[in-house]
Amino acid sequence: MMVAPVFSSCFLLLFFALAPLAKAQLHHQHFGGGEKGIPEEAKADESVMRNQRVLGTRIERSLRWNSRSATAKQICARNRHGAEWSGLLNRADKFIEELNQEMDGGGGHVTFYDSALNRPVFAVTKRPLSQFLEESVKHGWPSFRAEDVVWENVRILDDGEVVTRDGLHLGHNIPDEKGARFCINLVCVSGFAPER
Repeated sequence: MMVAPVFSSCFLLLFFALAPLAKAQLHHQHFGGGEKGIPEEAKADESVMRNQRVLGTRIERSLRWNSRSATAKQICARNRHGAEWSGLLNRADKFIEELNQEMDGGGGHVTFYDSALNRPVFAVTKRPLSQFLEESVKHGWPSFRAEDVVWENVRILDDGEVVTRDGLHLGHNIPDEKGARFCINLVCVSGFAPER
């Protein structure tokens, strides 16, 4: 009968002893371990997020690939940690159709624009589109690499959160064995190319 309290005490002691180590590991996993290719000027602090909610008013009713405006407002402008449903891009027929057209007969490149200000944030131009699509389908969200990022418009916070330079939430840096991998919400990068 005395085993449970001793076990609980040992567990709590172990938990509090390892918590700082776990936090350091989480920071390393999100940022330190996936820092390769991230320019110093793209690293930002929390102050970049001051306009996040205001940007929600700029998200248009009509988004690329029939992405839902209400979902974009919730995920991109009123959220810092959540994400759209995994695999949403697999159900976005227009998204898959456009990528297939680009691979079959187009230039093999796709540019993604943020859903509020329509600024380019990612451009898959330096690697095969098929590689981008395969990796994205595997992980359930569009998965970009450092070479795909339009750094003048994207910032990375200390905890790995990926945002626009104006503070619109895009997703997170979740590094893997290849380095930085930006796991991004499709609804946050469903803006249209600005008219010239």
